[in-house]
Amino acid sequence: MNGTDLTIFIAYGVAVLLAIAVSIALFLSTRGRSAPDVRRLAEYEKRWLGIVVAILVAILAATIWFTPYGQSTPSDAQVVKVTARQFFWQIEPAKIVAGRPVAFETRSVDVNHDFGIYRGHTFIAQIQVIPGTTSTLIHTFHTPGTYTVLCLEYCGVNHRGMTATFQVTR
Repeated sequence: MNGTDLTIFIAYGVAVLLAIAVSIALFLSTRGRSAPDVRRLAEYEKRWLGIVVAILVAILAATIWFTPYGQSTPSDAQVVKVTARQFFWQIEPAKIVAGRPVAFETRSVDVNHDFGIYRGHTFIAQIQVIPGTTSTLIHTFHTPGTYTVLCLEYCGVNHRGMTATFQVTR
């Protein structure tokens, strides 16, 4: 286990132990009691609903700025035309300059595909490629090297062989 995996493992372990402790405490606190106060329980439900809604709104507010959707193509973007066919990718041009935004304009001529970009085993970005529609993926590559494109949507018998590469240079 690397450091991150160990941290996640410990955090989940602590969360499970706390959940067990709270469950036992609640179970023991409700034994042998009289009938519940329904009004008080209704008030607790309202408070918990408010707390949950506040947490969800806070999570939304904290993460909404990181969604990659809705970006328009920058004026200085390199435009790469990508055509998907069973069972290959046509990428033009196949050389991209690092540090400048790239607009991958993708289209399919037959069935649904999914344009997934990898560097080694590291996932970089992806976009759904649908027949009759041009979908644009905007990404800036900072590291030169060879990048691999895989189809991430099952598209037929030779789906597994649907790969391509492109170069990112300085």
